[in-house]
Amino acid sequence: MPQAEAVDAPGDPAPAAQSLEDRYGTRRRASFDRRFAWAAAALLVAAGIAFLLFSGWQQPNRVAFQDIGFTKQGETSLDMKFQVTTEPNTPVACAVEALNTSKATVGWKIVELPVTEQQSHTVTTRVVVTNPATAASVRDCWVIEDRAAE
Repeated sequence: MPQAEAVDAPGDPAPAAQSLEDRYGTRRRASFDRRFAWAAAALLVAAGIAFLLFSGWQQPNRVAFQDIGFTKQGETSLDMKFQVTTEPNTPVACAVEALNTSKATVGWKIVELPVTEQQSHTVTTRVVVTNPATAASVRDCWVIEDRAAE
């Protein structure tokens, strides 16, 4: 008598030939992904700490400035008065800017301040303008590095 072959029933949920793991492979292990995530997080934290330490967070030569005012000296110039505060014996330069009614620059001057023993001092400088100015201010002040090393 011939033996009857086993036939899968039409409503059988799992085919007998292969399981899903054989067909599609097993899931990746999550431990590799976690190790990679922890290593990436540690690297980002170390980079953040290095950035804070070496990015000028501990700047020794800070320069603060404050506009006091300006006085027009005719149509072609004005006197700008401002105060600069920094460490004593630090060479500093400041950029002074004059503006017109439409906020366009009509005068500009770089002022190198004398080195003094005082921490704070007041400076008055004359700025030549190309058109009548309605405002003037100190744009920025900085430490002159090449003379600071002398």
